[in-house]
Amino acid sequence: MRRPEAGEGAASRAGADAPVRRRARPQGASRFLRKVGLAAAVLLLAGLAGAQEPELPIRPLRFAEKNKQLVVSAAFPDVFSGDVLEQLSSGFAQTVFVRLYVYAEGEDLPVWFTAATYRAVYAQWDEVYLVRIRDPLGERNVTETTRDAALADVTTLRELPVCPLATLDPKKTYFVGVIVEVNPVTPELLAEVRKWLTRPRGGQVGTDSLFGSFVSIFANPKVPEADQTLRFRSQGFIRR
Repeated sequence: MRRPEAGEGAASRAGADAPVRRRARPQGASRFLRKVGLAAAVLLLAGLAGAQEPELPIRPLRFAEKNKQLVVSAAFPDVFSGDVLEQLSSGFAQTVFVRLYVYAEGEDLPVWFTAATYRAVYAQWDEVYLVRIRDPLGERNVTETTRDAALADVTTLRELPVCPLATLDPKKTYFVGVIVEVNPVTPELLAEVRKWLTRPRGGQVGTDSLFGSFVSIFANPKVPEADQTLRFRSQGFIRR
């Protein structure tokens, strides 16, 4: 048997114990990776911020109970301002589309939905305003002799049924999210609302395009803008 020569074993052990030398990463690559990581973090934070519920302005609404329904009264004449107000006397029809969503505080999906449409046109030959109202109470036609009266008709909710009282849990706090649009640019949306208003089952939330999460409806609406739009919410309320 061959004996190891002097120093041969020591050299082998020294080779085994020697530290492994790694190739140094170029400084440019390190800086690039740091920049990519920073950009990804910024995008992540932006996405999280965009997913937060929007802070809607609060407008006090008047709630009451009538015929086992929660009814609401409110006015929003400020949706007509500037040129939009002048359009009321132009002779062209002006349409106001109002959507109301009932939410429980802290929940993302509405428990009920209702809507109303208002249409006003100035009949120049007769010098009167012809107003048509469609809501859960039915259809009504009104003739007004002044613009102020017509404006009040199309921007006022008068004891509009919002939802059945049985829908509301007395242990929860609710609020109503409201969207008011003047002359929406999508006739398909108005057609869907008119179809919805004919449903005997009322405003129970389903899978229609009118519905969605609070963020999708109020923060990231898919419907194109109208001539004028208001988005706000009511104060919180509890069923008595």
